[in-house]
Amino acid sequence: MEGSLLIKSLPLLLQGALTTIQIAVYSIAIGLCGGILMGVLNSTKMQNSFSTIVINGFVWIIRGTPLFVQVLIIYYGLPEMIGVALTPFTAGVIALSINSTAYISEIVRGGINAIPEGQWEAAYVIGLNPGQTLKGIILPQMLRISLPSITNELTSLIKETSILMVIGVAELTKVSKDIVARELDPLTIYLATAALYLVMTGSISLFAQYINKEKVL
Repeated sequence: MEGSLLIKSLPLLLQGALTTIQIAVYSIAIGLCGGILMGVLNSTKMQNSFSTIVINGFVWIIRGTPLFVQVLIIYYGLPEMIGVALTPFTAGVIALSINSTAYISEIVRGGINAIPEGQWEAAYVIGLNPGQTLKGIILPQMLRISLPSITNELTSLIKETSILMVIGVAELTKVSKDIVARELDPLTIYLATAALYLVMTGSISLFAQYINKEKVL
């Protein structure tokens, strides 16, 4: 019985897993772009009083409030502010992207601040401007330093997509819950769901280890 149910349910579970991956990829891409920008602006060598107040305030709010509440605000509150309805998928990506941006900005800031100040000074001595120094010297080193933390953020993001079931996104957890409600066999379905999450997060960890081992970054 369990085997036949699993075989019948697997296509739906895989579709839910694909939606989970899509949300995570979009969110981490946006989070990386925003987080790197904010992390650079908030690093010791680049910060100013205005950017520090704004960025630290943003990070404080996002890190100090539950992701669940952030999702509800984006899905139900943002459309009232901008006058445009959002699909559950879009609202979920926006909420996770904002959340990821805050956490990645702190990772990037810490990674940049961990680089010895002599690296900056040496770059200026050979005639590089701050932008060239960041692009060619500081950011590559920051990525190597911060790779484990960024990997942890991505794996956390995959698991956090399950929160989006509350607004009706058909990600893996929502699909498995719907199957359980129909088939009344929670153990089989939820074990399969857990296995799929493990495959996704494990693949990311293995990929990060490969990059680190091969020194791709």
